[in-house]
Amino acid sequence: MSKPLVSIIIPAYNYAHFIVETLENILEQSYTNWECIIVDDGSTDNTHQVVHNFISQHPNDKFQYLKIANGGIAVARTAGINKSKGKYIQFLDADDLISAEKLNVQVKHLEERDVALVFSASRFFRMIDGKQVLQERYPEGFLSHESLSGYQLFQKLIEHNIFTVCSALIRVDLFREVGGFAKVILNNEDWMLWFKMALKKPVFGYDDDALSYVLIRLHGSSVMTQHRIMFVSEVQVREEMDRLLNVADMKGKDILIKRNKDLLALHHIRSMNIATGMSHIIASFIKHPLTEYRLLYMGCFKFGVRIYKYLTHK
Repeated sequence: MSKPLVSIIIPAYNYAHFIVETLENILEQSYTNWECIIVDDGSTDNTHQVVHNFISQHPNDKFQYLKIANGGIAVARTAGINKSKGKYIQFLDADDLISAEKLNVQVKHLEERDVALVFSASRFFRMIDGKQVLQERYPEGFLSHESLSGYQLFQKLIEHNIFTVCSALIRVDLFREVGGFAKVILNNEDWMLWFKMALKKPVFGYDDDALSYVLIRLHGSSVMTQHRIMFVSEVQVREEMDRLLNVADMKGKDILIKRNKDLLALHHIRSMNIATGMSHIIASFIKHPLTEYRLLYMGCFKFGVRIYKYLTHK
């Protein structure tokens, strides 16, 4: 039986100093039926030269280079998918790595199980004195390490993004069916994508194979460090979740809508849209003071933190 083609999509913006290591990492994959599309998102460094030199040194491997005007990571990933021919999509940031067995393990998972996508463990690292040093990025239990379906899946997705974008292998037909990445989301576009996929097919598989994982590089220019953008995008994601939940046909959606609105209010406060956030929290507290006391406490706490950081310019 022939193995399905996997399209590896790598958006790159001024990451010439990292991207060769990422491309070499792809050559280490035990799964060989892949294509790799590097989308240069309007880089102003020498990404073009570095990638072309690498491709010329590996003429028998299926690397492609695509240059586009700078439009952000979601636009770049979409451009790569539009050029791709694979059945499955592996997103890979230009500074990150995947284990040698990841594609092999996850293709088998998707071929054998009726799931929307499959995701693996994520490990975070910094380069210190030329060595990879693993570091904890999230508190224990923040990222999921189990397969999820139905109401439990939505409960998890409402709380936060439950796995990193590079940890997933997705079906390109489902990506297109849900309309791809939301064009209005500044960041967290992968979180919104998972939510839309869950509405179509609420079964996400976790591969618990120790040989399958993604390595996420931590450094000063990492997207993960851009906190203010993240705060604003969380508001955008939750507003879109609210819209989609209100028209969805599912059991328990009223509970999910309420939880999302509460978290949206807290994110409004973090984004300095304090009046909007506190108005929802105070109204909820007035209606149900006993059950909404914790929400009021969290709102006041986050309000205090944001005011302090604003006054101290942090």
